[in-house]
Amino acid sequence: MSSLVSKSSKNSHQTEYFFSDETGDARIQVYHLYPGVEAAYVSVHMDQFDFGEIERELGNRYVGFHYCREGRIEQEADNEFFYLMPGDCSIIIQDKQHKQFYLPMRHYHGISIGIDTNTAPDCFAEGLLEEGLVPVKVAKNICGEHHAAILRACEPVKRIFTDLYEVKEEQRVNYLKIKLLELLFLLKYTDHSAFNPEDTHVSRTQAELVKEVARYIGANMNGKIALKDITAKFSVSATYLQNSFRAVYGMPVISFIRMQKMQSAAQVLIHTRRSIDDIADEFGYINESKFSAVFKKIMGDSPSVYRKEHSKIKIW
Repeated sequence: MSSLVSKSSKNSHQTEYFFSDETGDARIQVYHLYPGVEAAYVSVHMDQFDFGEIERELGNRYVGFHYCREGRIEQEADNEFFYLMPGDCSIIIQDKQHKQFYLPMRHYHGISIGIDTNTAPDCFAEGLLEEGLVPVKVAKNICGEHHAAILRACEPVKRIFTDLYEVKEEQRVNYLKIKLLELLFLLKYTDHSAFNPEDTHVSRTQAELVKEVARYIGANMNGKIALKDITAKFSVSATYLQNSFRAVYGMPVISFIRMQKMQSAAQVLIHTRRSIDDIADEFGYINESKFSAVFKKIMGDSPSVYRKEHSKIKIW
């Protein structure tokens, strides 16, 4: 479980949090916009992240807007899971926001806006617009009868959040207020019938299966892992497993295995003096050239170049 390393308040409108555990770290910049309304710039590089420390201060959230800029993050609603990819935005309506999030790729950058309807204004932009903007009604316009929905790479929404990364930090609070009104206005007049929340959900059974398979793969890096062996071990069909993996990780099982092997091999390269041929053999490649080709495709450089470029962080 992540633990709070430090917390600092730069001013009355901004609080910064740093977390870490054995799998990585996280930085959260929280901006206080209105009573009960806060926006957070989230940067996480760990297996899972617990917002508990922040949530105990901020209180419960009823309406949440979450934009994924990089990586992948798991969210839960109605006992089902869904996964945000770059460019996606989720809208969640719940009595209490979930505090723990799973990061399939150990990498996530995004912006979250939380509105606590117990303390936040019921309506925004009253007097400014002919009709005010009610966050709960706006969220329900998109979610329909469900408690969550995902806008997959919706360009108008993507543009709003992209702009938030380009503004100077000292201007963020006021700009966030403007962009929140723009987001609510845009979503208020978006036709929710174009989105089907059921198409994006993964059952708890599927999510737990994929995580269990991923742990099995991680424990068996030194050798070949065949798809048929995995399906036999976990008593599932190849189609079910592949569909579940694509939903969670955005790639088929074999691609995930290759990625895991190359990421693990990369750590061996920069932390030891072992030969590339020896490392290739450890990860199930009897042919060094084949290993090098796969490594370059996934990691961006050949093993030798990767080792040289990352020499500053070697631990001999």
